[in-house]
Amino acid sequence: MDMTTPALLFPAISLLFVAYTNRLHSLSVLIRAMTTEGSEESKTKHTEEQLNILQKRVNYIKRMQVFGIVSFIFNLLTIICIYVNYDTLANYVFGFGLLMLSASLFFALLETLISTKALDIHLKNYKN
Repeated sequence: MDMTTPALLFPAISLLFVAYTNRLHSLSVLIRAMTTEGSEESKTKHTEEQLNILQKRVNYIKRMQVFGIVSFIFNLLTIICIYVNYDTLANYVFGFGLLMLSASLFFALLETLISTKALDIHLKNYKN
């Protein structure tokens, strides 16, 4: 493996972070709006369900970001290992970084699936 292989992942991981940050920002705006509007009497069963889902989504996004950051760090360590001619170690470090990137994408999938569930609850509440 040469330096170009891990170097190609830098822009991809950076784009993932932009997407993750946008999801977190949208979620934070929604949470703030839901928790500040109205009084205790206006809370419904659907509101509690929504807040529970939002809490799970925040946890998933946190895991997405943590695994993405670890992946980025191991990608950088791979380049350093290649630079100092530790090619065997570089292969293992790169493999671990790919596993961390896979974990990040797995949590992104879970967060996407649960966000659609939140939309279903919202639509069900709107129909009633």
